[in-house]
Amino acid sequence: MLPGSTGCGWAWYGLRGVELRQTEDFRPGFVLYGRTRVPGEIVLYEQPLPEAARLRDFIRFDVLLHELGHHVLQHRSRKVDRVQRRSDHERFAEAFADRWKPTAQAALDSAASTAAGEQAK
Repeated sequence: MLPGSTGCGWAWYGLRGVELRQTEDFRPGFVLYGRTRVPGEIVLYEQPLPEAARLRDFIRFDVLLHELGHHVLQHRSRKVDRVQRRSDHERFAEAFADRWKPTAQAALDSAASTAAGEQAK
């Protein structure tokens, strides 16, 4: 078993906590999404509505799809243990996200249109 592995397909990456906070007064016009307080602890700040929507879309369409690309690559290699990420893995994950981003956006837009139509009835 690898260090950090629980033996059940999960790996521990050292994240101990995520704290959500109201936005503090920083420099005007300066957007702060979050920060690492100490290794393993992350603070995320609330965002004004326009920023929150952009951040949500970035997480949905860039980060999530990129991480799914890593999962697909690991599944294709059929390795259960931890796979060391190399530059070719990052390129695959990025290409996966680029390939599926328009499809994911179209699916969510279609679902939103359908929901809006049903509410109007």
